[in-house]
Amino acid sequence: MAAVDSIKRERNTKKFKAGDTIFSEGDAANSMFAVIEGQVDIRKHGGVLETIPPDGFFGEMGLVNHKPRMASAFAKTDCTIVEINEGDFYFLIQHAPYFAIQVMQILSERVRRHTDS
Repeated sequence: MAAVDSIKRERNTKKFKAGDTIFSEGDAANSMFAVIEGQVDIRKHGGVLETIPPDGFFGEMGLVNHKPRMASAFAKTDCTIVEINEGDFYFLIQHAPYFAIQVMQILSERVRRHTDS
């Protein structure tokens, strides 16, 4: 999460109350998010696919492939998140290579978890 600290600014830090919608399935995916405090549920078809804890990322798939959101994100608890837009994403990849590795690991773990039966 240290890489995210380098781009965390007031303008891209957002607070949500428990139950708030962060994004909905089908929305344009112009950014990804990092959880600073609280928890976020990723839901599809009414079920929880995953709960993102503090220091976790979500929304990376849409940012990487420029496709609409495949699921919805809701604040499970009151939470603070950092929105990482495409410019910040490329900045982090260039200046903090471990960030890119973290995102790839998370993405591959999620793909594997949801395709292994």
